[in-house]
Amino acid sequence: MKKLLLATSALVLGIFAAQEAMADCNGLYVGIRAGGVKHTYSKKSHMNMDGLDSWLYTMSGALGYRYNYYRTELEYVWRDKDEWSVKDGGVTSEADFQTYSVMWNHFVDFLPYNWWSPYVGAGIGFTKMKYHDKMISTYGGQTTVDNLTDGYNNTPTKFTWSVGGGLTLKVTNKFNIDAGYRYYDMGSIHKMDVKAHEIYGGLRYVF
Repeated sequence: MKKLLLATSALVLGIFAAQEAMADCNGLYVGIRAGGVKHTYSKKSHMNMDGLDSWLYTMSGALGYRYNYYRTELEYVWRDKDEWSVKDGGVTSEADFQTYSVMWNHFVDFLPYNWWSPYVGAGIGFTKMKYHDKMISTYGGQTTVDNLTDGYNNTPTKFTWSVGGGLTLKVTNKFNIDAGYRYYDMGSIHKMDVKAHEIYGGLRYVF
């Protein structure tokens, strides 16, 4: 009888402990991410963006809510400026491009209470894009600057969607480390379709 009572007590305590651990994993959270991003451009425009293809630094902050297998969050994403310059005789062509996004993301954690868990995610939002290029001509000691586009005077905000996935390491019930990949479709600027590939690492803390 005593053994049965002990076993029952241990089972009940285990259930309560598991429920408490599950509750600790759920709730409002904040997250930060940082990594690298690379923009890609279609060939639908006269703009010379062939040189704007380097990996850039990106970082973001998010406020979200997690419940069991599901997470949703609002995220602001900042990306560094992509710059390109080439000189041909007395003519120098320069261009720069930058994007910022506000995203509403949704994630599914496959093993939310394990010490590690793969996840998939998708998001929708808006991206503000800034593009500007110019030609600098130097002849006979005279320098002429021709702005080829009005990218900074007309900065479009376009609908954006993203998909991706990654892996979460659970350090504690409240503290998580994420690593993942995302693909963005950012819409177009001056008839040029813009997409991006992002690799990131991040931290999340549940209140």
